[in-house]
Amino acid sequence: MPLLLMTVMLMWGVNIPVIKALTGVIDVVWVGAIRLVQATAVLTLLLLLRDGRLPRLTGAQWWALAQIGFLMVYLNQLLFTQGARLSSATNTSLVMALMPLLSLIGGALAFREAVSARALLGLALGFAGVTLVVLLAPGASLVVAGLGELLVAAALVTFIGGGLLVQRVTRDLDVLVVGWAVYGLGTLMLLSHAALGGGWEKAATAIDGPWIWFCVLYSGILGTALSNVGWYYAIDRVGQSRASLYLHWVPIFGVAASALLLREALGVWHGVGLLMVLAGTWLGVAARPPRAAA
Repeated sequence: MPLLLMTVMLMWGVNIPVIKALTGVIDVVWVGAIRLVQATAVLTLLLLLRDGRLPRLTGAQWWALAQIGFLMVYLNQLLFTQGARLSSATNTSLVMALMPLLSLIGGALAFREAVSARALLGLALGFAGVTLVVLLAPGASLVVAGLGELLVAAALVTFIGGGLLVQRVTRDLDVLVVGWAVYGLGTLMLLSHAALGGGWEKAATAIDGPWIWFCVLYSGILGTALSNVGWYYAIDRVGQSRASLYLHWVPIFGVAASALLLREALGVWHGVGLLMVLAGTWLGVAARPPRAAA
């Protein structure tokens, strides 16, 4: 499970500079819509290859999955993209680093999961490491918090709330089916929103050249479809609270990927921050035994 979670964090981290590159040439709503259409297509293909048909779900199951799609896909995309647009990149990254703590609180409230002092120490150390890495990133700019940061925080809450619902529905449904339905329904919602705003012709024209095509394909297939199915599987097996301790790695991998893909510089303090995140993850994960599968 640790290997799977680290792989998911790596794919999400690389997705940060990839999306940054895409939003530089394509409207943010259409970036989300294009990614989600690809993700739904990939998950549909995987289901057909595995089962030979699409799943048959009850009305109650469709309703539960629609709620997850609304929270984790549609609303999350709108809140996060608008929040990131209004906030500095530094503030956005720091707010995102709060996700493990919010997930821990959500798991404790929804599933009465115990929270140990060691887990809290691991969270604090991991957050400190992320803060160090983010603040020392080239061009870092910490500004007064405002509407943008509140929108990013709200996006985290919708993602965590959807993840708690995923823990419930995966008791009866396979994670691949959950991923397919959630992204299919969320894509329909976001596509409807994007179509009302127009601009598809401009977005399609911007997808030109091998670099943009790489970004589009990576973000849709690895950065969205396969990584999120891996995340659903992980939170089904160990619970969102425990899995979320690895989320501190997303900004770390994001900074490293930005250095590789966008030629941003790194320094010795980034290594110190990396060690702090590593120690915080170890403390948090070691604090609690794995949760039995539901």
